[in-house]
Amino acid sequence: MRIYTHIMNESHDALRRRQERLKAQIQGALDLLQGSLHKNPSQGGFHLTTKVDQKTVTKYVRAEWVPRVRRMTANHLKVRRLLQRLSEVNWRVLQGPPPN
Repeated sequence: MRIYTHIMNESHDALRRRQERLKAQIQGALDLLQGSLHKNPSQGGFHLTTKVDQKTVTKYVRAEWVPRVRRMTANHLKVRRLLQRLSEVNWRVLQGPPPN
């Protein structure tokens, strides 16, 4: 029984460490924008499109902003994936032994 408890605690501790790593990764990627960046050949330049209340909203993006907007939209996708992983870890933590 003692060995089993030790293994469970190690697993629980590992989950807690993973939880904290995911939270730190999320915190580091919060410079984000929701949407997709598109080059608009008919009007020249770039546009950021996103859905707001089930309607597509388009915003003009100045040329000098394009590299930053690309990073920010990539961060949005990264945060979505990280949140999904964090939710899975949180569920596994809840299923483990109760906190002391």
